[in-house]
Amino acid sequence: MNLSKIIPTPPEVAREAIIVLGGILIAAYVLSRFPKVRDWVAAQSITVKDTSGRQLY
Repeated sequence: MNLSKIIPTPPEVAREAIIVLGGILIAAYVLSRFPKVRDWVAAQSITVKDTSGRQLY
């Protein structure tokens, strides 16, 4: 088994990091500009509460 075929090269890692960062920035922009989209995303989120009723996440 050749590890060089499994482990990505630094340019590949950098490219993926830039793609992910771009997606995060676009999502943040869309959510900040469109309140209805932000409300829809919030409605789709799952909340977990402990036994005392406090929201964990």
